[in-house]
Amino acid sequence: MSELSQLIQINKNIEKQNEEIIRLLKVIACEKQEGENSDKSVIDLGELYLEDDASFEAEPKEGEIENLWRVGSLLDNSIDVGEVYFIEGTDIFRLSVKNNETSIDNLTGDGQANIFALEETIANESVKNNKSLEDSTVILSSEHSQNLPETLKICVEQGAKKVYMHLFASSQLVGAPQSLMELIKFDFYKNNEHLVEKLFK
Repeated sequence: MSELSQLIQINKNIEKQNEEIIRLLKVIACEKQEGENSDKSVIDLGELYLEDDASFEAEPKEGEIENLWRVGSLLDNSIDVGEVYFIEGTDIFRLSVKNNETSIDNLTGDGQANIFALEETIANESVKNNKSLEDSTVILSSEHSQNLPETLKICVEQGAKKVYMHLFASSQLVGAPQSLMELIKFDFYKNNEHLVEKLFK
């Protein structure tokens, strides 16, 4: 099988996988809305300003989609034991735990982080297990998922490859452009304990 044929097959598999993800997210969104009797509308991730898939060639080359949106590489790097990257507002933060001391660095501005209990828990578990998170991973707490389109736009632009987010925020991905699903792998957690289990068990 030629490389082109392999790329075509991989692209078809990705399309099928993304269709299934979107279908499941729609099911989750409906269940959540019914359970809460809420008429809150789902956020349109078209606000990410990612173009529809039609704007790409039928068979995009490897890395082509990613390069269209990349403007920086703050999140596209290796993560040490005890480190966690997160986004609050429009700022990217790195939380580090070393020698039982926690430090938080703002990588994009001079603002201070206000909510980081989950990220600190993850960093401490990383030290306890002597295991770092996957490279280019971002942890989003439920509080940091309030303005999801803008947050994910930052993730895409700065090279994040994987985002962990609360299951309740998954409904906001309904209607997201397929190109977003190709750029970032999403993983969902029910609560903090579930996230720790996913990351370190």
